[in-house]
Amino acid sequence: MLIYDLEQRDGKSKYEYLYQCLKEDILNGKLAEGEKMPSKRQLAKENGISVRTVINAYEQLQMEGYLQSRERSGRSEERRVGKE
Repeated sequence: MLIYDLEQRDGKSKYEYLYQCLKEDILNGKLAEGEKMPSKRQLAKENGISVRTVINAYEQLQMEGYLQSRERSGRSEERRVGKE
């Protein structure tokens, strides 16, 4: 379960804050390489946010090379080589 305190986002949008939290968990190894990410609906429900917010965060991580979308198998985390 990935639950984040979105009340502590210091003026950032929910999408930006969620993106930052997920990216930190990837970089810190909390989310292992190849690990299946929660579904968009599940993560939204657990955090009391819209599915669109999760989609935006996942898409940003995907564009930066942290996530890879696999058809019909959810999303899996993938680290970018040389990324700190």
